[in-house]
Amino acid sequence: MNEFGKRLRKLREQRQMTLRYLADLADLSYSFIASLEKGRYNPSRETICALAAALEADKNELLILAGYLPNGTVDQAISSSKNNKPSKELELENLLQEQISFNGIRLSDTDKNALLAFMQTMYNLKK
Repeated sequence: MNEFGKRLRKLREQRQMTLRYLADLADLSYSFIASLEKGRYNPSRETICALAAALEADKNELLILAGYLPNGTVDQAISSSKNNKPSKELELENLLQEQISFNGIRLSDTDKNALLAFMQTMYNLKK
């Protein structure tokens, strides 16, 4: 059992909830919650938030115990990244004229053309 699982079980028992009752509140299966309590699985952020809401518990505490950054930290990072927009807009066509690599592999002109065609297709689907 890991720290997240121990804390989850303690919160559930403090609130005198059965696994099935918590599962109904969090819209999860009771066997999945039992497995989380035993440390068999690593929960997603969404699962942690659902459990925290159902338990009326601090979601940031559960996120930290599960190895995630607390939501406030994530929200701050997203907010600051939006505020630090580049002052200059880059045109994709101009960017593709530069030396570009993906996963450590330099893109060929054929790769760049395929990427541009893909982006144009996605853009047209969005319209």
